[in-house]
Amino acid sequence: MQLIQEMEQRLAGWLEAIAGSATFAALEKIKVETIGKSGILTTTFKELSNLSIDDRKLFGEKLNKIKNTIGAAISNQVKLIENLTITEKLKTETLDVTLPVVNDSFGSLHLITQSVRRIRDHYHSRGFMVLDGPEIESDFFNFDALNIPKHHPARQSHDTFYIDGFDETLLRTHTSCVQIRTMMKMGLPIRMISIGKTYRNDPLDATHSPMFHQIEGLVVDKGGITIGHLKSELRKFVAAFFEVQDVAIRLRPSYFPFTEPGMEVDCRYTKENGRLKITKDGDSWLELGGAGMVHPNVFRASGIDGPAQGFAFGFGLERLIMLRHGITDIRTIFDTDVRNIRHYA
Repeated sequence: MQLIQEMEQRLAGWLEAIAGSATFAALEKIKVETIGKSGILTTTFKELSNLSIDDRKLFGEKLNKIKNTIGAAISNQVKLIENLTITEKLKTETLDVTLPVVNDSFGSLHLITQSVRRIRDHYHSRGFMVLDGPEIESDFFNFDALNIPKHHPARQSHDTFYIDGFDETLLRTHTSCVQIRTMMKMGLPIRMISIGKTYRNDPLDATHSPMFHQIEGLVVDKGGITIGHLKSELRKFVAAFFEVQDVAIRLRPSYFPFTEPGMEVDCRYTKENGRLKITKDGDSWLELGGAGMVHPNVFRASGIDGPAQGFAFGFGLERLIMLRHGITDIRTIFDTDVRNIRHYA
C-alpha cells in the first residue's frame, strides 16, 4: 500500500521534528497533524476497511507501530521539556518554607461533580432511575447487543481500548451498555438515565479526551412511545441543564446502528458579549448529541421477545459543560490547577 510506505518514509522527519521541539505547543501541533483525530495516520487507518482481512491485519500492524513510535517520541519530549522547565524554575525561583500556611479555602465541588448531581436530581425528581454499570465491558454488551456489526470501524484498536490478555474485553466506549444490562435484568417498562465514564482511543487536545463522561437516556415500554415523546424529553433536559425556561429543539436524520430512525439533536442559541447562550429565540443551531428510536435488534439482543417501543439519547457531559460555562478547551476541565476549581465553584 503506497500510502503506508509514505508514512514509513516520513516517520524519520516526524521524529526529527519532535526531537527539535522546544515547546508544548510545537509538540501538540505535530501530534494533531499525525495521530490526532483528523491526523494523517488516523485518516490512513480509516482506509484499511477497504482492504482484505489479511492486508488489513498486515498494514494495521505497520500503522500501529508507526503510531506508537510517534506517541512514545512525543511523550519522551514532553518529559524532557518538563524537566528543563523545572530546572530553570529552580534556578530563578525560591520558596521560603518557614512561612506559615494561610488557607482560607474549604474546598469546592468539581464542575463534573456539580453537573452530575444537577442531572441526577432532575431525573430523580421525575421518577427516572439513575444507573451506571461496569467500565470494563465485554464485546457483546458494548457492540453486539447494540447492533454494531463486526466490521464497524469503532471496533478497531485505533478507536477502542482493548484489555491485553482478555479476549473481547475492553473499556466501554459509551454508557449504552447500561441500557442492555437494565433491559435484560428488569424487562419493560423502563425509564432510566445513565451517567458514567467512557473511553475512546482519541488523543488529548482542545476538543477530545481519551476519557470522558456520557449521559444516556432510555424510555421503553410495550408500545405508545413516539418521536414526539423523545423531542419533549430532550427539551426538558436541555432546559434543565442550561437553566432556561424553554428551548427550541431540532432533530436531523442521522445513522446510528442501535436506533431506527436515528437523528442528531440541535438546539437554538445566540451569542451575547462573545458568550454562547441557549435560548428558544436564538438565530443559530448548535449540535448537542444523538438520539433515536431503539432498534428492534437491540430489543431482541436484550431478551425482549414481545412488543417493544422506545427512545434513547446520548450526550457528552464535558461538551455540555463547555457550552454552559464558555470553556473552549476540554483540558481545562481535567486540569488540576485549583484556581480553575475555585473559579467554577
